[in-house]
Amino acid sequence: MNKIIPLNPFNNVVASGIAICDLNNLLGSTLEAINLTLSGGSFTKSMITLIQLKANGKVIWESDGNKLDAGELFKGYTADAQRLCINFMERQARTINAFQSGAIDLSPQSGIVSLRLEVTTSGATSPALVGLAELSPAVAVAGEEAIRFLIQRRHRVAYTVPAANSKVALPIPHIDPSGGGSVYKRIFVYSSYMSAIQVVRNGLVEFDASTADLNQIQRRAGRVPQSNLFVFDAMLDNVQSGRVWDTRPASGVNQAMFLATFTGTETITIETEEIIPLSMY
Repeated sequence: MNKIIPLNPFNNVVASGIAICDLNNLLGSTLEAINLTLSGGSFTKSMITLIQLKANGKVIWESDGNKLDAGELFKGYTADAQRLCINFMERQARTINAFQSGAIDLSPQSGIVSLRLEVTTSGATSPALVGLAELSPAVAVAGEEAIRFLIQRRHRVAYTVPAANSKVALPIPHIDPSGGGSVYKRIFVYSSYMSAIQVVRNGLVEFDASTADLNQIQRRAGRVPQSNLFVFDAMLDNVQSGRVWDTRPASGVNQAMFLATFTGTETITIETEEIIPLSMY
């Protein structure tokens, strides 16, 4: 980052509705993070029910206020009651390429010609919303060529657990190799009753742990487990190369499953952090 500039003013910041911010003024740079500040009579993170970043009209990143906040707190970032940060970079990574991968290249060569941020609010009183962008130049650096075309995708899906004490295959966005698969840094499961995970790839169990065991392992690595949030963190040691969980046929994967055990029935939300080229959207 070598620039911090205000976002364009949001349009339609109302008690319940969709506030829109045109980000086309950021084209030509590399977008590393978006910082949002909430203010007004009564406007909290829980009142932001959806955040979507759209490139060329396609949703490339989505979450909501509470879930974004919980995910960032899990990574060890400091809480702030009035601020939300959308981090596209891996700021605790150990290598330069891993650190910068996920930042969104907005140069003419990227293929992105329009960029827009939409923030859906519900139940706020006299809300006000402003933002800052963290940017760096979109310049060709030999050491970064391997990752410049990659961006961080975050997609979400809701799922209703069919019964208590059940073990089910979760519908992780883009997991199926037959549909192209994806490359995952993290998978967030927002759940009150998830008690264990088993990850299978090409018929081999690669990850098998209870929530309690996993939380302790993650604490040892410097993460901060959050209530009602289960995180499959493929980059627990802050190294990306050889750690990300790849389900693409191009990587030799023909089957991938994310099995979870629940002690109660509920409707959960699953959100992914993936590192892929824009062409995969």
